[in-house]
Amino acid sequence: MILNSLLQQAINNFDKKKFEKSIQLFEKILEKEPNNSEIITNKATCLAELGRYEESIEQLEKVLNQNPDDFDGWYNKATTLYDMGKYEDALDGFNRALKINSDDTNALCNKANVFVALGRHDDAISTYKHALKINPGDIEILNNIGIVYAGEKQHYRAIEYFESALNIKKNDIDSLCNLGNSLLEIEKFRLSYECFKQAVKHDPNDFDALFRLGIACNNLKKPEEALMHFTTILRNEKDNTDAIINKGYSLHLLRKYKQAILCFDKILKENPEDMNSLYLKAKSTVKQQNYKQTCVLISKLLQLERKNDHSNHEHDEHEHDEHEHEHEHEHEHFLNKIKKDSDFIGLKNDINFKILIHDS
Repeated sequence: MILNSLLQQAINNFDKKKFEKSIQLFEKILEKEPNNSEIITNKATCLAELGRYEESIEQLEKVLNQNPDDFDGWYNKATTLYDMGKYEDALDGFNRALKINSDDTNALCNKANVFVALGRHDDAISTYKHALKINPGDIEILNNIGIVYAGEKQHYRAIEYFESALNIKKNDIDSLCNLGNSLLEIEKFRLSYECFKQAVKHDPNDFDALFRLGIACNNLKKPEEALMHFTTILRNEKDNTDAIINKGYSLHLLRKYKQAILCFDKILKENPEDMNSLYLKAKSTVKQQNYKQTCVLISKLLQLERKNDHSNHEHDEHEHDEHEHEHEHEHEHFLNKIKKDSDFIGLKNDINFKILIHDS
């Protein structure tokens, strides 16, 4: 009876994230039942929650020494190894757990997560799909498959899975946001806008959805609405860099160039090498017909691009020729972006700009 009371207290403290207190209570139980694998595993979970991973692994090894076929022991050990960044060891742990229970969808999905961390995306997708066969209506698995496809730039395939999740739960915010993100990537801005609008309607405090809604608004040339959304975010997260930059772009679209530049300068004060802010500031300065300043910004931007490409080139000497080719391609693409951007039309006859482009 006393042990049951201690266990309940430990669980209650765990639910309240009072992990130190839970550990103390589990240790009291272990004084009476030192080989209780369930309690040892619970203690290990608390240690992992506190970031005390090595101690957690030690506890789980006790469980597995007692019973090498303890599913929870292997599962929790693998999860802890994953949190430690030891992905190959984590993969081995999940495989050991799945030998004991091959249909456990949590173990399958976590194994897939390891594959993602290892960059083995095809293996991740096949493992998620195995889990989905066991539990066809699991919207989290559907979203995970979609996210991996989206990460591979296969957005149309990703959209199929996000839409399948929404067919099961039509107002699921994660599914709406994931679908909206892929629609943004393929420039389906109106449909993306509707996804984020619906997500924000169901949770006005979801600032990630609100941010993406602002992005969609800017792409739909609705800068007034976008500005409202970014301002709302900044009331709650005043140092949100992405919101500041995109607020600046909304102001740019509203032709409030001076205010837009203030936003970009705020970012550049903290990080003078923020390439996105440099580019957007150049768009605003050129609209102010400050061509000299615009050329200075573009010159710095091109120098940073060359510097970044050179750093990537040195990172892997074995791929020297390939990186050199990528550098030239990306640099040329950026110059083309400037040439195609209608904001820079007034700059094209400027002698400094011509020299800059020629030298680049």
